[in-house]
Amino acid sequence: MKLVSENDPILKQVCQDYDFENPPLDNTEQFAVDLYNTMVKSDGLGLSACQVGYPYRVFAMRTNEQNPLVLFNPRLVDVSENLVSMKEGCLSFPLLYLNVKRPDRVRIRYQEFNGLTTTNTFIGMSARVALHEYDHLEGKVFTQVASSFETQRAMRKRMILKRRVK
Repeated sequence: MKLVSENDPILKQVCQDYDFENPPLDNTEQFAVDLYNTMVKSDGLGLSACQVGYPYRVFAMRTNEQNPLVLFNPRLVDVSENLVSMKEGCLSFPLLYLNVKRPDRVRIRYQEFNGLTTTNTFIGMSARVALHEYDHLEGKVFTQVASSFETQRAMRKRMILKRRVK
């Protein structure tokens, strides 16, 4: 799988449910494995299907336990009101890091690659990763979640960094 560029329109569209009755892909389990492996190979903590060109409500993430986890058709069940600000990056936006406020706990209902429904609570960094990836499925990127001032400042820093690397 190959990451799409930050300007790809797929990152701005709401993803469609993954239909287990009529799977859009030949092998759902292999898709989950490939998505997770692409995330690991890219040194990411999470990766949504739209970031590799698939418009489905699916994302892979590492958990605090470092267990492989791929969530199909996730739905937010409960979100903490306690917000925590922290720097985030995104595989679709190389070298860009933004302070983003996110809830420190989230409960999500989702399907596994075999279609079984599970509900899980994510806390701390796992909650942040899950919410970041969930935003991708909603057609939102982290530059839209951070303040415009923060985004502009980080874009300038990235531009300077890119010049230095060249």
